Amino acid sequence: MNNINEIEKLDFPERLKELVKLAHKYDKNYAVHGSGGFSVCHKYLFNPPAKAEDVRAFERDFDIKLPESFFRYLTEIGNGGAGVDYGVYSLEQIRSHNKHILTKTGGKVIFEYENIIEKWKELVSFSDYYAEYDEDDIEYQKIVSEMLKGLLVIGTNGCTYDHVIICEGKYRGMVGMIDWNLEEHSVPWFYGLDFESWICGHFRNIALGNVIKHRDNFWTVKRI
Repeated sequence: MNNINEIEKLDFPERLKELVKLAHKYDKNYAVHGSGGFSVCHKYLFNPPAKAEDVRAFERDFDIKLPESFFRYLTEIGNGGAGVDYGVYSLEQIRSHNKHILTKTGGKVIFEYENIIEKWKELVSFSDYYAEYDEDDIEYQKIVSEMLKGLLVIGTNGCTYDHVIICEGKYRGMVGMIDWNLEEHSVPWFYGLDFESWICGHFRNIALGNVIKHRDNFWTVKRI
């Protein structure tokens, strides 16, 4: 199927699969950032889907409820694979990258604060203090968990930047980015898109040629 308008009428799993095929057709040499060239790149492929019972077991273990579109990605599309930048993590990778949510804290998801910059600075100051003086690391982990409350890491942009899906609060199901440096200037970034729109939009833009060609083997996707 090559008609974008017809693809848009499909249900999410089939729509994403078709958009990924078109994107790969446009980016045959894996020039788009994260698509190919390294073993961690997705190469426009999906892993076999995860079993629903394994995903539910993850939810129980981490005391979290995944947004429906992300649950469908894992169980109907692939247990990791093609996605924004270096792709979506597998369930096993998600387990290893989300130890912060095992410590439960109060407060709101960081994106819900009216003045997110000031709240982030406050939390960073606490984390810096406990990183230096908390020998047992307990209080420090509590602060990190409060900073990243409700945010599930699902993939990476590279270096210290990871993509997250929000699993609680009023922005549940939407996506953002965090910087693991956890410094004052590294305030989490909110995309303002739900997971389905975010990931489909990424491959739609590639398929339509909405990319910035920095050089022959390095392109980035325009945010439009």
